[in-house]
Amino acid sequence: MIPDATRTAAARVAADRLADSPPRPWLAFFGLTLCSALAASLVAVTNGNLLIVPVACAALLFLVLLVRRLEFGVYVLLAAALLLDQFEVLGIPSAISSQAIRFYMNLNSSTGVGGLVFNPVEFLLVLLLAIWLVRAAISREWYLHRIPNIGIAILFLMMLVFFTAYGLLRPNGNWKAALWEIRSLYYLCAMYFLATQLIRTPRQVRICVWIVIVGLALRGLQGSWRYFITLHRDLGKLRAILGHEDSLFLVTGFVLLAALFFLHYCGRERTVLLCALPFNLIAFIFNQRRVTFGVLMLCLALVVALLPKAQLRLALRYVIPGVFLLAMYTMVFWNSTGTLALPAQKIKSVFVQQEGTADEGSNEWRKMELVNLKATVRAYPQGVGFGQKYLVLFPYPDIGAFFQLWEYIPHCAIYWIWCKTGFAGFAVFWLFFGVAIVQAVIDYRAMRDPYYKAVALTVMLFIVGQLIVSYYDLQLTYYRNMLYLGIAMALGVVVRRLDSSAGSGEPHVQ
Repeated sequence: MIPDATRTAAARVAADRLADSPPRPWLAFFGLTLCSALAASLVAVTNGNLLIVPVACAALLFLVLLVRRLEFGVYVLLAAALLLDQFEVLGIPSAISSQAIRFYMNLNSSTGVGGLVFNPVEFLLVLLLAIWLVRAAISREWYLHRIPNIGIAILFLMMLVFFTAYGLLRPNGNWKAALWEIRSLYYLCAMYFLATQLIRTPRQVRICVWIVIVGLALRGLQGSWRYFITLHRDLGKLRAILGHEDSLFLVTGFVLLAALFFLHYCGRERTVLLCALPFNLIAFIFNQRRVTFGVLMLCLALVVALLPKAQLRLALRYVIPGVFLLAMYTMVFWNSTGTLALPAQKIKSVFVQQEGTADEGSNEWRKMELVNLKATVRAYPQGVGFGQKYLVLFPYPDIGAFFQLWEYIPHCAIYWIWCKTGFAGFAVFWLFFGVAIVQAVIDYRAMRDPYYKAVALTVMLFIVGQLIVSYYDLQLTYYRNMLYLGIAMALGVVVRRLDSSAGSGEPHVQ
């Protein structure tokens, strides 16, 4: 061991030598020349795109930060999933859409370089994995945090790989369609693994939760602004004011608030969620995603049903009057058409056919789609594979101008999995998500910390809600959904680990 005094003296000598060394203008000239040459090359390769230079500089700075703190990659992907639209909302231009920021679009569309057939999400995922592996190799610390039921998760990933290859190797396999179909589920697997390894401390968990809370609040403010200011409280023929997936995301915020409240957690997270509640409710209601109204009621009912007995009594004092008021509201506005009746009408449209409305057309489309999907399952019990069309026995109205991949990706994502992977893959799909839900219930029951319990309960109901929504909408193929769900499922694993270590007296890894 070198004494501290000796090390201090050596550092002073080195600093004095550096201060006394003569300036080297040639070094600065060489550095500036190299940077200029690289900038000019980037502009030339991208066909004169001047924005590429500041973007490259920002990317370089982010890379330096990422090498030091890998968890920042998870934060960025989580924030992007919550805030950046993958698709434009028809009739409402957005400054943070996929077309504006291109976070979910292939880099060849923004740089002009034809070979860059991957998007920033995939680049960041690969970069995170590469840096993590290099750091582990250099430090020779290959310790992996335990992931419950990792064998089933690997089986799920292998199933995706097999049926991707199977579909592409069959006649008429479409590589572009397969990419659109399956990318999101690979993102789910990648985030589930990476986030469980990179998010390790209570502080990192809280940062992720705060990103969710702030992200949902901003989406609520955006939706409220669009309804009151942009649209002047007149939706007209618009069927949404935010992305379809945002309604499900807002449900997770409502569930987290209810869980924090009934589990007696009085931190700032609950206060901010409560302040954002009016804006989030406005955005949720006028986004008009019918199935999420039912998902919200089911999730809130499950929050109450899964509460410990001590908290259940308090919850029932709020729930019983709330159910009574909801029933009265539905009865009063069952046949109304005003703005206040919008939630009641959306719920009604799921159960009662409403002739002449857009909801009726949507229901009929889904019925014809289910007939075609069931016919595909019967004709191909082994599955058709990703990148293959499903059978269309009953033709639909032409929507190719709005959705060119409608022959590959139906609304019902649950039957879509069955069509693409057959019974074997469908069983693996339900095994993966079913075991995740059961494990989440077990972990939630075993936890003691109210904050961790609330997070675990929210994650569990997010999985349930995602599966329900996926039966009616193609959100298993949405990048934002699967990034958010993968990180959320990882947080469920991490909070169980942290709660167990806190109970056993083990120190948290900082």
